[in-house]
Order: sequence, then C-alpha cells, then structure tokens
Amino acid sequence: MPTLRSSNQGNAGPLSTALARAVIAVCRDALHWRDDLRAIFLAAGVSRSHYERYDRPELSKAKIARALLDDLGEVGAAGYGVQRKVVEELCQMNRPHADAPDQHAGKEALAELKREATAERILVNPEQAAAEARKAAEKRRLQAIAERRLVVGELRDEFIALVQMQQGQSTQGRGYDLEKLLVRLFKVHDLDYRPPYRMAREQIDGSFHFRGFTYLVEARWRSAQPDLGDLLDFKGKVDGKLDSTRGVFISMAGFDPDVLDHFVRNSRGSRNNIIMFTGRDVSQLFEGSIGLVDALTKKVDAAEQEGVALREL
Repeated sequence: MPTLRSSNQGNAGPLSTALARAVIAVCRDALHWRDDLRAIFLAAGVSRSHYERYDRPELSKAKIARALLDDLGEVGAAGYGVQRKVVEELCQMNRPHADAPDQHAGKEALAELKREATAERILVNPEQAAAEARKAAEKRRLQAIAERRLVVGELRDEFIALVQMQQGQSTQGRGYDLEKLLVRLFKVHDLDYRPPYRMAREQIDGSFHFRGFTYLVEARWRSAQPDLGDLLDFKGKVDGKLDSTRGVFISMAGFDPDVLDHFVRNSRGSRNNIIMFTGRDVSQLFEGSIGLVDALTKKVDAAEQEGVALREL
C-alpha cells in the first residue's frame, strides 16, 4: 500500500478541491483532540501565530483546517508545500483516534484521503512512511508535553503571585482572577471550559464537560469556609438543570468537615451530585504535580464508587 514521500518532491501546485475536502473530513471525523490538529499543522510548517488566529472555541476542527488550507493556497509555492505536508501528516494515521465519536466516518475519511493523495502522487514507500510516522508521532507527543509544561509553568507563576497579593485584594477580585486562571488551566488540558456567565437570577462561575456530564462550577476565594446554605444554594443551581448536570464547588479556604458531612448526609435520597476542591487541591493543579484530567478522574471516581464528596488529591 503506498504511503508517504517528502512534500518537496514534485506536485508544486495547490491541493485539488477533492483532496482539500478529504483533508477537512479527516480533521473533522478522525481526530478527537484539538491539540492533535494543532500539532499536525505546526509540524507541517504553519507558524504558531498564524494557527492561533483560528484557535478559538467557536471554530470547529474542520473550520480551522479549511481556513488554514485556504490561507496556504494564497501564499503560492511555499504554501502548497505546507499543504502537502499536512496531507502527509494526516496519512500517517492508520485509524481514527480511539475517542473519535464516529469511528466508521473516521475510517472512511482516512481511506478517501489516502485514495486522493495517491491519485495526486503524494504517497509512496510504505517502509519509509512507517518510520516517519513513528518519528512524527513522537515529535508531536514531545511537543505537546513541552507546550503544556510551559503554559502550566506560566499559570503556576501567576497563581503564586495571586496568593502573595491576596492580603490587599478584595475577595471578589480574587475570585474573578481565579476564574480567569481556571479557564486557561482547562484549555491547556484540552477541556472546553465555558467562562463565567449570568442567567436571570443565577451567576455561574463556569462549566465544562467531562465523561458524559456537564459540570457547573462555583469558585470561591474567601477567608471563611462555605456554610450549609452556600452548599445548598449551589446544589439548587445544579439540581435545576438536566439530570446529566453535576457540580464542582471550589473553596480555597477548604470545607468545615461537620458542615460537609451534614450536607452529604442530607443529600442522600436526592441527587448526590457535587464534588469538592480545596485550596490545596487547586495549588497542586497549578503546580503541575497532578494533571487536571487525573484530578477530576480521582474525585469523580470517589464520588461515584464510594459516595465521597471530597477526596483530596
């Protein structure tokens, strides 16, 4: 089966409409994480600043790919070469990402891309392709790790500075700053996070999706621990949504064990659907000592399997 050759060999023109359409279909149906799309285009030669013009939550992977291919087509020969490198990078995939929602569509998209790429004489030499695929995958993996560490390091420094200046800052101001840091923390861990928003009579500090559920967030940076009324008010916000909604209550001051125990015991028989993060938990996330996905998994597993609302990291 033909595979890859270097993008600087022949075929100096732009991608055909059919091949460009096949590239977009693979980005939509065979990829899962937005970071994978980013790594492919950066490895192909798209600059980070150019890619970030389109790296916005409201743009899907397919729309980002379409916009970038269009831009590259307007550059001329240099852009055509990068387009072909994108094709090569995508054709190194043997199957859709394991978490791609429609595996059949992903397989069809990859097969169509390889057919079109073969017709345009971009694919050759399976042995060389296999070696290049392993090398490229490792490069993307290391690049993603390095970028994540860099961003987490920046967030850690900002979080430490925020902790150090909290004496002269209002509790409301600290809460707003924490909410902004959380948006960026979720993004670097590939979790879409909706920033704070207000409804008719409710203020929601943020929300995100994880393992099939929507989680509403209450983020508090106050000197006092939340009382029972605070916890019940937040639970009311969560319970007022669909059954697939849960809550994350973040209290930088921690929780009173007696209040928390009373809250959990009185929630039984209704929806026991809130997990808790303390200031110590949050510090570990910004320090990078545990990843956000691992932290959420640990807390959600404890709540689902043991009925524990607060499992410290």
